[in-house]
Amino acid sequence: MKRSTFFLITAIFAFIFAAMMLLVPASAAEGFGMVSTPETSLLFRSLGGMLLSASILNFLVRNHPDSDTLKAVLIFNVALNLLGMLSDVPGIIEGILPFGKVVPGHIVHLFIIIGSFIYLRKIKSST
Repeated sequence: MKRSTFFLITAIFAFIFAAMMLLVPASAAEGFGMVSTPETSLLFRSLGGMLLSASILNFLVRNHPDSDTLKAVLIFNVALNLLGMLSDVPGIIEGILPFGKVVPGHIVHLFIIIGSFIYLRKIKSST
């Protein structure tokens, strides 16, 4: 897959999750097996804003040439998605998040983490 296609797919995934969390946070909470409350809606909207920012960033760099900045974006993608996955672990262990409900999100996280590592290794820059 071309790197530009990877960035575009990453941007689309982030946009879909962001739109769900921003526009219908109660449905997003329920989709993750959580009870919707005003507090969860607030947190989902906040997370949605962050994911929308990640979507925009990935979309904007999709055609950029190799550079230290592009490496930074790929590192950001790894960190964001790895931390996103790890942050679910306590909720899964405590029974707050049903494992089956987070699997689709974790598949997306893994796609972005693995793809970012692959393109990070291929990038040619001064560092």
